[in-house]
Amino acid sequence: MAISPVSLVAAQPAIADSSSLSATGSGTSAGFPRMLQQVLDNAGQSHAGAEAAVRDLALGNTDNLHNVMLQMAQADLSFRLVLEIRNRLTEAYQEIMKMQV
Repeated sequence: MAISPVSLVAAQPAIADSSSLSATGSGTSAGFPRMLQQVLDNAGQSHAGAEAAVRDLALGNTDNLHNVMLQMAQADLSFRLVLEIRNRLTEAYQEIMKMQV
């Protein structure tokens, strides 16, 4: 039985590449909100896909437990990424508020 190697082409990127972010110009404030929105959208899609995979497994529409677990792991990583971004933004905000003017 031949096992095909895992390719990175099939994986969805969690964040956008720099070419799509630089469409409005580098260093503009419009790039970060768009990137953040893409990360949130990807996390939402990943979560919805994992829920659908679990539902299909529970209903007996699929018997491929491996793919279901992979989708759940991807959704978990996407959620952790969003959570870490939130934590870092909160810490940055708190540091700015501590600054004396």
